Amino acid sequence: MIKKAVSLVLLYACCFPALATSVMFVSPSTADDPFFSRVELFTRLAAQSLQLDLTVVYGDAHRIYQHAELEKRLANEQPDYLLVQVYSGSGKALFDLLKKYPKVKVISLEHLLLNHEAEEVGRPGEQYSNWIAEITFDNQAASELLSHYLLQSCDKLAQTGRHGVVGINGLHGQEALQRQAGLVEAVDRSPVYELHQVVNAKWMRDVAQQQIRALLGRYPDTSVIWSASDWMALGVADTLAPLMREGQPFCIGGFDWLPEVVGAIESGQLTASVGGHFMIGAWAMVMVYDHLHKALPDSVKGTNPLFSLALMHKDNVNQMAPLLDTPAWQNTDFRKYSLFHHPEQKEYRFSLISP
Repeated sequence: MIKKAVSLVLLYACCFPALATSVMFVSPSTADDPFFSRVELFTRLAAQSLQLDLTVVYGDAHRIYQHAELEKRLANEQPDYLLVQVYSGSGKALFDLLKKYPKVKVISLEHLLLNHEAEEVGRPGEQYSNWIAEITFDNQAASELLSHYLLQSCDKLAQTGRHGVVGINGLHGQEALQRQAGLVEAVDRSPVYELHQVVNAKWMRDVAQQQIRALLGRYPDTSVIWSASDWMALGVADTLAPLMREGQPFCIGGFDWLPEVVGAIESGQLTASVGGHFMIGAWAMVMVYDHLHKALPDSVKGTNPLFSLALMHKDNVNQMAPLLDTPAWQNTDFRKYSLFHHPEQKEYRFSLISP
C-alpha cells in the first residue's frame, strides 16, 4: 500500500508538474494607454522569459476604480505576487486591502505616496508584512536632466530675448509634483531663463494642444516647453509645427520614450525625451523571480532608486531607438538581470544596456 502511494506521488510529480507561480500586474491605466500598454508589453516578455504566469488587470486611470477592481479580483483570485502602482492619496486604503490577503506578496512600482501617507504605511515589511519590495526611480532627477538639456539647447534663443519656459504637467499627484520640482530646480539654476507657468493637461494630448496655444498667447517670449509625458509633448509639437516650419524654433521635451518620439527627434519636432521606465514591470518580474529563489536583497525595502532614466536626443537617437523595439527584447533571457544567477552582485543593475 505504501509502495503504491509512493508510486502515485512520483507519477504526479513526473507527469503533472507544479503550476507556475502566478503574478498579477495592476496597470494603473487602461489597456490602450500609450505608455502603460508598453509597460504591460515588456512585463509580459519578462514573465515569459522567467516562466511566470502573468495576469493583467486595469485601474482605468483612477485610484477609486483601481481599488474597486482590485477588491473584486482578490475576492475571487489570489495570485502569489501582486505588482501595483499605488496612487497618491490611496496608499493606506490600498495596503489595508492587501493586508487581508497575507499570502499575496506585494511589490509596489514607483514611490508616489504623499508625505503623510508614507509615514502611515512605512516602508516594505514594516507595517504590512506581505509588502516585500518597492522598485523606484528618481522622477525629479530625471526631470532635471531633461530640463537642463532643453535649456541648453535653446540657449541661443534665450540670449535673443526668448527666455520664457512653460510646463505641461499631468494630474495633481506625487509623480507630477516630483517632475515639476525637477523643472523648477533646473530653471532656478539658470541666470537667463524664467519659468512663466506650469499647467495640468491630465496626461491628454488634445488638452496639451489647447493649453500651449493659450500659453504662447500669454507668454510670447517662450522658447522652452517642458512636458511631463511624451504624449502631451507630441501634441505640443503638432500644434507648433506651422510656426517651426516658418522659422520660429522651440525646444520641446517629455517623458516616456514612446516609439513615436524617435521620428520626432530625428526630424527636429522634439528636442529630447527622458525614459526607460517602461521596463519597470519587467524589472519587478526579475525581483519576483529572485524572491522565489530567496535572493531578493534588503535594498529593495529602502528609499534609494533601483534604476535611472536616460536622455534621448539628436546625438544618440540612432543608438537608443533600437532599445524601444519589441523584437530587441523578445529573445532576452531576463535571468541575466537576476541576483540569484549573479550572486557576486550585491545590487541590481537594471539597465537597458545589457549587463
